[in-house]
Amino acid sequence: MLKDLSIETVLNNLTMGIVILDEKGKLIYINDLTTKITGYSSADIKDLDQWFQAVYPDQKERKEVRTNFEENLKNGRYYNRVLEIKTKFGPKKHIQFRVNPIENDYLLVNLMDVSKRIAREKEIEYLSFHDELTGLYNRRYFENDMERLDDSRRYPLSIIIGDLDNLKDVNDNFGHLKGDEYLKKSASILKELLRSEDIIARIGGDEFAVLLPETAQAETKVICNRIIEEFAKINQQEDFSVDFKISLGCATTNDSEHKLLSIYNRADQNMYKNKGRKKYCS
Repeated sequence: MLKDLSIETVLNNLTMGIVILDEKGKLIYINDLTTKITGYSSADIKDLDQWFQAVYPDQKERKEVRTNFEENLKNGRYYNRVLEIKTKFGPKKHIQFRVNPIENDYLLVNLMDVSKRIAREKEIEYLSFHDELTGLYNRRYFENDMERLDDSRRYPLSIIIGDLDNLKDVNDNFGHLKGDEYLKKSASILKELLRSEDIIARIGGDEFAVLLPETAQAETKVICNRIIEEFAKINQQEDFSVDFKISLGCATTNDSEHKLLSIYNRADQNMYKNKGRKKYCS
C-alpha cells in the first residue's frame, strides 16, 4: 500500500528537522525543514567539522559546545540540548537538538526551532523581576536581593528609599498617563546617576528603593543629594504640571549584625521624616 511512497518524501514532510551522519561524521542526509530552519543544505555542510565551524564562528564557543557534544555521545549516550546557533543568513536561532546513536554507529539528529519559546520564556522571566512601566527591578527582585546580600561580605551596605512627592496630585488632576511620565522620568534619573552594580527598584506606586553594595553612609548621602539636585534641575528645565520632586531617606550597615530588612525600615522611616523638609537625606 505504501510501496510508491519514498522514505525521503516522508522525512521531508516531518515537522522536525532530520539529519543523518555516518560513523565518520559525514552528513549523508538532511531534510528540507533542516535547511529551512538553519539555511544550510547538504551542499553547504559535508560533515561535523563544517557544521561546527559554520554555526559557531567563535572558536572558544565552538570548542566548548563540541567537547560537550562528544562527551555526551561517548559510550552511546543520548544527547538533548537547546543551543543558540548562527544560521546561514545571519540571525541566530535557538535550536533543540536531539541526537540518537543508531545502527552501525550512525547518528540520527532531530532538530526543532524553539526561538519563539525561548524568547517568550525570557520575557516572562524578565517581567517576573522587572517593573513593566519603568524597566527597573520590582519589589520581588529587590527583596530577593536583600536576602542574598545579607549573606555577602559587601559591606558597608546602604539602602536609599525614595517617594515621589506629588504623584497622587498628578494622577488625580491630569490622569495616570501624565503620572506615568513622572515615574519614567524618575527611573531615568536614578539609572543615570547610579552605578551598574547598584540595585534600583520600583517597589510601589510612587516608591523607589536602591541597594548600594560597598557604599558607606557619607557616600550614600552624597548620592542622595545628587538625586535631589537632578530632580530640581529637571523640574526647572521641563514644563511639569505639578512640581517634580522626590523625598529620600537612607541608612547603612557596616556588618552582618544588622539585617538588611531593618536597614530598609530605617531608610523608609528617614524618608518620611524628610518629606516636606529642605533637608536632603538622613
